[in-house]
Amino acid sequence: DKDSFGALSLEMRQPYCQRLSEFTKINGIVYVEVKNKESGREFGPPYHVEKNDLMEETSFGGAFDYVNALGEVYPLNMGGMRQMGHILRRGLRK
Repeated sequence: DKDSFGALSLEMRQPYCQRLSEFTKINGIVYVEVKNKESGREFGPPYHVEKNDLMEETSFGGAFDYVNALGEVYPLNMGGMRQMGHILRRGLRK
């Protein structure tokens, strides 16, 4: 999920995460990269995304477990933004 989640508006995230959960086998790993913005967090795309956004029940939290935050995965040449990595594991449907 290279920046896909953070490119979606809030109303588009639930169907996206639902579809991804249908295609991911139990215990399958999903690597997610998102932007972390210093300002303009409510504007996008790209939208500012944190762990709690990823793990809302209406997002990945309904079918995935949070494994690890990788922090900044590489520097961006876009002022005020950092590229953050997260690892999720497909669990049993909640």
